Amino acid sequence: MRDSDRRLARTRIFDVVRGVRWRWRTRQILRGLVWVGSLTGLVAFASAFGLERVRFAAEWVIAFRYLTWGTLLVSAVFFLVRPLRQRVTDAQVALYLEEHEPTLEHSVVSALDDGATTFSPDLHERVIDLALEKARQVHYGRRVEQGRLYRFAGALTGLVVLALATTLLGPAHLRNGLTALLVPTRAAAAVNPYSVAVTPGDATIPRNSDQMITAVLGGFDAADASIFIRTESEQGFSRLSMLPGIEAGFELLLLGVAEHTEYFVESSGVRSPTFTIEVADLPYVDQLDLTYIYPAYTGMPPRVVEDAGDVAALPGTVVELRIAPTMLAPAGRLLLDQEAASELTLQPGGTFTTRFTIGEDRYYSIELARASGALVPASPEYTIDVLTDRDPSIGFSRPGRDDTASPIEEFYLEMSANDDYGVRDVRLVYSVNAGPEDTIPVFQTSGAPLAEVSAGHTLFLEEWQLEPGDLVSYYAIARDNRPGVSNPVTSDIYFISVRPFERAYREAEQGGGGGGGGGGQQETPLSELQRQIIAATFNLIRQQDSYSDSEFSEYVVSVGLSQERLIGQVGTLLERMRNRGLTQQDQGFVDVSTVLPLAVDAMTRAKEHLDRQELRDALPDEQEALRYLQQAEETYERIVQQQQGGGGGGGGGGDQQAAEDLADLFELELDKLQNQYETVQRGQREQSDNEVDELLEQLQELARRQEQEAERQRRRAIQQSGQSSGGGQAQRDLAEETEEAARQLQRLAREMNDQQLEETARDLQQAAESMRQSASQSGAAGSSESASALQRLEEARRSLEDAREARAGRDTEEALQQVEELQQQQREVQRDVRNLPAQRSPERTQQIEDLRERKDQMNEAVADLERELDRAASGARADNPEAARDLQAASNLIRESKLREKIQYSRGTIEQWDPQSAVTLELNIEADLQALRDQLEQAQGQSSQRSEDPMERALDETRELVRGMEAMGRRLNEPGQQGQQGDQGQQGQQGQQGQQGQQGQGGQQGQQGQGGQQGQQGQQGQQAGQQGQQGQGGQQGQQGDQQGGGGGADGFAGGIRDYSAFGGGTRGDPRQLTPEERRQYQGELEQRADQLGNLRDQFRDMGRPVGDLQEVLEGLERLQGGSITDPRDLALIHEDMLDQLKRIEFGLRREVEGETTRWATLTGSDDVPDGYRALVEEYYRSLARAQTSAPSN
Repeated sequence: MRDSDRRLARTRIFDVVRGVRWRWRTRQILRGLVWVGSLTGLVAFASAFGLERVRFAAEWVIAFRYLTWGTLLVSAVFFLVRPLRQRVTDAQVALYLEEHEPTLEHSVVSALDDGATTFSPDLHERVIDLALEKARQVHYGRRVEQGRLYRFAGALTGLVVLALATTLLGPAHLRNGLTALLVPTRAAAAVNPYSVAVTPGDATIPRNSDQMITAVLGGFDAADASIFIRTESEQGFSRLSMLPGIEAGFELLLLGVAEHTEYFVESSGVRSPTFTIEVADLPYVDQLDLTYIYPAYTGMPPRVVEDAGDVAALPGTVVELRIAPTMLAPAGRLLLDQEAASELTLQPGGTFTTRFTIGEDRYYSIELARASGALVPASPEYTIDVLTDRDPSIGFSRPGRDDTASPIEEFYLEMSANDDYGVRDVRLVYSVNAGPEDTIPVFQTSGAPLAEVSAGHTLFLEEWQLEPGDLVSYYAIARDNRPGVSNPVTSDIYFISVRPFERAYREAEQGGGGGGGGGGQQETPLSELQRQIIAATFNLIRQQDSYSDSEFSEYVVSVGLSQERLIGQVGTLLERMRNRGLTQQDQGFVDVSTVLPLAVDAMTRAKEHLDRQELRDALPDEQEALRYLQQAEETYERIVQQQQGGGGGGGGGGDQQAAEDLADLFELELDKLQNQYETVQRGQREQSDNEVDELLEQLQELARRQEQEAERQRRRAIQQSGQSSGGGQAQRDLAEETEEAARQLQRLAREMNDQQLEETARDLQQAAESMRQSASQSGAAGSSESASALQRLEEARRSLEDAREARAGRDTEEALQQVEELQQQQREVQRDVRNLPAQRSPERTQQIEDLRERKDQMNEAVADLERELDRAASGARADNPEAARDLQAASNLIRESKLREKIQYSRGTIEQWDPQSAVTLELNIEADLQALRDQLEQAQGQSSQRSEDPMERALDETRELVRGMEAMGRRLNEPGQQGQQGDQGQQGQQGQQGQQGQQGQGGQQGQQGQGGQQGQQGQQGQQAGQQGQQGQGGQQGQQGDQQGGGGGADGFAGGIRDYSAFGGGTRGDPRQLTPEERRQYQGELEQRADQLGNLRDQFRDMGRPVGDLQEVLEGLERLQGGSITDPRDLALIHEDMLDQLKRIEFGLRREVEGETTRWATLTGSDDVPDGYRALVEEYYRSLARAQTSAPSN
């Protein structure tokens, strides 16, 4: 063998040995890492948990770092360094290899023996070759330590995964602890994740001043916190419990700090650094008294608030400050938003005074001068909150809906207005037949402001010479007492449709009942949709300022599209009438075909104005179109009555068939409109219901937080010993959230035209105002305002809950109406199926096509009804499970009876089956509808809400009476000449000239109105609690501003004349009433007498005495009789009746609101009688001392 081969063979045998040595060392390293990782990880995790127990104290952080890193070093030396330092020879490795691979038979050891070459080189070469051959058979030793390597590698991997999982998925304090231990470069004090941030920290304050200490916890939550205080004269720290503050913080007011003080805060074992409060002999505000001088229009007397700070009042309120410093100071100044506003005026006795006028949200503070003349801060920074004088609300409590009347009827309207600080005037605006608007003043205030006004007015329709089909629209305008800036607020617009006198008599005789005839029994969607379009246009005009430009444009486009759809529907009706030749058969059909194009022309003009966003110009055309549509419906009603034999005369067979054709056409087109209209309304209502539910949850959370804030303020009031807090940010934050909820609710009220939601929104606004008042006051006054806000929040929440609970009844009633309409349509279908011509003809084909179209509409209506029942059942499960079960049963009945399938199948049987078989199927469908109606009537009984408490109802009606009588009393006691109501009969007739020829048709459909019987009952008691603070010192002399500021155009009533209705007089010198005023007064007396009679009957039903009510009723009858003509006697009798009614109302309120009167005990004035002031101050000081000393340790 050559030398190179020998060297190669020897190298290969050494490679085998080196490979085994490497595997042995790798096993040693892996084993050492497993031991090092296990021990170090165990100590590190245990130390991390230990740090949490000791709250990461710096000394413990250092100790645990030494322990962790020491464990790492010791275990590394013992398990890694020491084993790897051992020197292992090639012979030892070979022996190690042959121990694990016995088949080598010492061949590797022999091959490594250098001494063998001296005896026989060839033999040695043979030994090496044999060793290599045997090494190849055992894979050159790769199997040595293979199992151990895998086990140790797996163990090490498992340790790493376990450590990572525990770290990432474990609690946060574990990660914080590991970071503190394994990153030794960070200072031990800096790694603590828990902290207590204390404000103000180190500070220098005037001697004997108060200092608010606040602590905010960082990295953890705790239920309490304590402050430890040590003054210069004390040896140890005394402990005081802090009060929960804002955003998981705590606070405490240190009262009268007179010497050097050290303090720190501790919570759950976490301690802040120790801080120092240095005191200096600096002037400071010892007591700050505020005097609010309210604007004259509010009628509120000045109010003094002692030991005050924050300010909350209306714009224009003058606030006078009286400042008592802790020591004599030569001068001082008032700062507004850190800028000098005015110098303080030094008064005898060392006090200072100044004043400022509230205009916007700001901050103010006081600076006082030292003896050297240098100014130093002498008070905290106080908040100035500007309260909003909200616009008044105005609506109609009677009738509160669209209505119909005969041409000679005396139509009574009653307007209800509310305002925070007094209603200035109320006006009625009306228009006859879309003519020029006329304005009638019905109330004008003087003297003490009235927060609630109820005023009536009678429209004498006979004076306008109206005819059936004519139209009267009306709305009301109200303004509050703000001089110069009071914008008029308008109510919704309503309509009076004039109907024939004979139909009014007939409906009274029949009681509104009657059988089939189709549309005569239902609302007519043509005029109803046009009224909705007018109302939408009107609302956009009066609410334009509340929309953005994009929102306003979007809504105008939506109204325009609705008008366009209605134009198309009326056009389709006209075209079908012409195609059937109805316009050539009878004068009634000619009238319909003549009036409908006029309606289309008027609607087209209105649509053009809407496209140009000229809403005010669109309104007259929209109302003119409504008038024409009503005239067409009058004719339609007359034809339907002739068809049923009730119209008096009727004509021959051809006219009878033509009447049926016209009725079918009207019903077909109107059913389409009504289905579309109801589908849209249901979708909007469902969305609104969901938003109300979200707002209800928000109110529940607000009420919970307000309750906590009220309790916190109560505790602070005790601790502060009646001193000014200067705080209240939590209340302001709650006020902002409450105002946002009120704005959302107002938007929903506008969209849903829901007066109850609007009143709830006003309750929320008043709650927000009480919160701001609470934030600006301290002691019992602030606590009472906070409690008042909580009460209003609870009332708003209950109102929304009642509305949600009433949905089951509303949904059931609507479902019943839909079923009744379906039954009516089914009866008409049965009639038409029976009357189908036997022979095939174009007429039969057309009638079958009409029937199929009706079937399609009925099928869609049943499908919608099924979906609505499922939704209503789901929504009622929580509040009314019994009603929910019945509603679900009604929905299941539709599916089980296969009602939809039967209606769809009957489309084909009309033509394919014989008439008798087809009628049999129709009767089966009618039976299913009747079963569905029975089920819904059962659900209606379950979903009916508990009846209103008769005592509450009596209180509401008494409040309404008092409000109305007060407004009447103002008119009796105020001299002046109204001068406008006497010419009512000459107004509004311009728009009806030239149109008389299209009137005079007999009959007109009764209309239910666009809002149903919505009324505005809830306004009666809306602000009952505010009257007590008004009218106590109403400043005279404000009337000039009121009269002069309101003569401008209001955007609705064109050409409003300058008037001074009932204005300007003094009480006790009433004037003679004009004939028109006396007529209006007598009409309103009749209404009040009716109200009083109903109230007397309610009292009798409740078993209450009625003597006082009977006396008031007798007084009303005396006034009605006209025997009393002297204005003074009239006013005296009226005032006596009003006093009696107020006593009755007061007694009722005490009984109804007995539980809630506990709030009244909290709402006293801040003023304390002089004889009791010292006692009150001593009481608060004793409470503070008790709290300070009790928890000390």
